[in-house]
Amino acid sequence: MIGVAYRIVLLNRIVLLAVLAVVGSLSTELNAQQQIIPPALKLSFDLINQDSVASTVKFLSSDEMAGRDTPSRELEAASAYVAKRFRDAGLKGLGDEGSFFQSTEIATVTIPSEGVVVHQNGNPVKHFGMLSADSKPFSFQGKIENIGDGSDRDKKYNGPVCLTAKSFDSRRAQSNFVSKLARIRRNGATAILVQVEPEHELVKKAVAALRPTIVRARGGSAGHVVLIAKTETDGVFHLELPPQSGGSATVSNVIGMIPGSDPVLSKEAVIFSAHLDHIGHQGNIGDTICNGADDNASGVTGVLTLAEAFAVLAAPPKRTVIFMTFWGEEKGLLGSRYYCKHPKWPLEKTIAMVNLEMIGRPEPGANEKCWGTGWDKSDLGSLMSAGAKQVGVLIFQHPSLSGDMLYRASDNYPFVEKGVIAHSFSAGSLHSDYHQPSDEWEKLELRHMTRVIQGLFAGTLPIANGELTPRKTGRR
Repeated sequence: MIGVAYRIVLLNRIVLLAVLAVVGSLSTELNAQQQIIPPALKLSFDLINQDSVASTVKFLSSDEMAGRDTPSRELEAASAYVAKRFRDAGLKGLGDEGSFFQSTEIATVTIPSEGVVVHQNGNPVKHFGMLSADSKPFSFQGKIENIGDGSDRDKKYNGPVCLTAKSFDSRRAQSNFVSKLARIRRNGATAILVQVEPEHELVKKAVAALRPTIVRARGGSAGHVVLIAKTETDGVFHLELPPQSGGSATVSNVIGMIPGSDPVLSKEAVIFSAHLDHIGHQGNIGDTICNGADDNASGVTGVLTLAEAFAVLAAPPKRTVIFMTFWGEEKGLLGSRYYCKHPKWPLEKTIAMVNLEMIGRPEPGANEKCWGTGWDKSDLGSLMSAGAKQVGVLIFQHPSLSGDMLYRASDNYPFVEKGVIAHSFSAGSLHSDYHQPSDEWEKLELRHMTRVIQGLFAGTLPIANGELTPRKTGRR
């Protein structure tokens, strides 16, 4: 999920824990009411089993997938895996030229790892790599101005400068610092030395910059930015800073479908989706792979499992059912925005979009429960809850997490902006492993995940069959 929103929401944990006591009693009632699965649906429910869920999420969040960054070879491998699962389930490709891939080229930039020289009075200064670089090499010999924390917004510069980075207490602070660097560059700095401790968050950013990253023009470029150990800035500096290198990469949404069986309703579609990407590596010591087991290998596992469950129904759903994974959610909902600009199914004929986000780690007492974002924007969540209840799973409106903030923070929202009824559904928790190397599959509650996927299947089947049609109930 988008980092800023989730960090803010962590403040609501006290409210969440208070609510779970009430929700827990509802769960007991639901389990008591759990009905026997109808024979016609038994094969589908048999496919939604814990062994299958475990093997899928383990693969997607393995070290071999290296955190599925956008772009990366590992994300390409994960996309190929999703496409194969769709193909093996009997789905039809809804991507380019009937394939399972909706692909596009993106511009990338890579920061060099070698050739950085920072000397002071003829002696090497320890550095931790470059945070960013210009398109041309930079060479300098002379004195460098120390500008403190760089907070003077109106100060103009004429040459390299040195500033000290404070500790970051939030992702917003990180974002503000990057904007500060761009402002200092615009005000005339030809290069920026940033003094940090070895464990500073910016060191992790510099390590990540060694992998190809998406070119982003937002806020302007900071040019050459080098992270150095804390030192006095008197004397003469000698700088040799290599340029960045440009390139391109292919990224793909993966899309499969089950054509509807009704001549009229088949022109309408229900979408199940999840973002396939995560954030790659973080840090430079020990385990640096952010495996993204809960965020969002769990959601992709849900999409794949649902695709297989729908595919084995004795009669296909009356409406067309589309299954999709996105690239670039962690970079700003890029894959879903691309799809909405180039839809493979008419958006005006997309009846509902069910986006899955972090369904693997419930809060204490919240097993077999799932909440939706933007709950009051449509009746989709309420319609789904009725079917899920029949199999003992609770889909509910969360008093602190079902509002607007997370509604706008995931891949459902580009669809909302186009007028589609689209919500994200989560059965996870806002745990401390979010966006950390410690988000490993071993910490997932696999039975919980499996039961939630069964509830999502039961809750959406009447919509896919045309028995129910969600309606908007509020403003976007």
